[in-house]
Amino acid sequence: MPGCASTSPMRNAALAALLASVTICGTALAEPAEPAEPAGSDDASAEARWDELRPMLFEGKTLLDGKDVIELHAPSRALQAAAVPVAFHTKFRQTPEHYVKAVSLVIDANPAPLAAVFHFTPDSGQADAETRLRVDDYTFIHAVVETNDGKFYETRSFVKAAGGCSAPMSKDAAAAAHQIGQMRFRQVGEFLPGTPNLAQLKINHPNNSGMQMDQMTRLYIPAHYIRTISVTLDGKPIMNVDADISLSQNPFFRFYYVPQHPGPLKVSVKDNLNESFTSSWPVGPQASAGQTASEANMK
Repeated sequence: MPGCASTSPMRNAALAALLASVTICGTALAEPAEPAEPAGSDDASAEARWDELRPMLFEGKTLLDGKDVIELHAPSRALQAAAVPVAFHTKFRQTPEHYVKAVSLVIDANPAPLAAVFHFTPDSGQADAETRLRVDDYTFIHAVVETNDGKFYETRSFVKAAGGCSAPMSKDAAAAAHQIGQMRFRQVGEFLPGTPNLAQLKINHPNNSGMQMDQMTRLYIPAHYIRTISVTLDGKPIMNVDADISLSQNPFFRFYYVPQHPGPLKVSVKDNLNESFTSSWPVGPQASAGQTASEANMK
């Protein structure tokens, strides 16, 4: 999308090289109250990192204060660095006259800082989303909003986490491979035509970052992660996501859509190995919550 941040491998490779000098250091005390904080967790280092990233990701754009446009929610200290819950809420409804085109999530200290770009339309109803991300170090997470009038707004939250990009898988790799591409959709709350409805989506996918080690062979597991997610209702785009290695294993999303009447909601996923998965569900007052697409259509 013109004017939006790109998740191209070349750009993230450049950013990875930029951040290669970020190291974890600190002297352990005899009985520390909590782990020593990594280098770069102080305000000055964090600000310097963002000052280098910002012009690379949003070249030529002025980022305005987003306090009246978007709220970003993330834990100050993550329980699981490989699955940090992150949510954003925009402070106005989507209309054809005024709407959010995109929200970019940037994790400053990650090897690929541009974690995901969410693209919205007026049919999204509300440009809000929730997901889980890998966080590799103590860092700021930024949410950058692009509105349809070409303005950009930014807000941020500091998260204490470490090692999320190299954390091992939470289940057997063979079992995960067998279930890859299966999806579960759930309507959250009552189906209400003409107003934003909340939906929940889970996609089975290992989302290997390329930084994890096989504990048996001691070799690195090749990168295998979701690149794009497309959500449509009756053929109309609701939300598209451009992603990179920072999505958690088995990515989870909550998002809104505005149905005018019952119809099929379709999700299409493509990963970095060009594997494609598609599932669809009927949405409406008679559709059962928690429906599962047990068979993914691979192309």
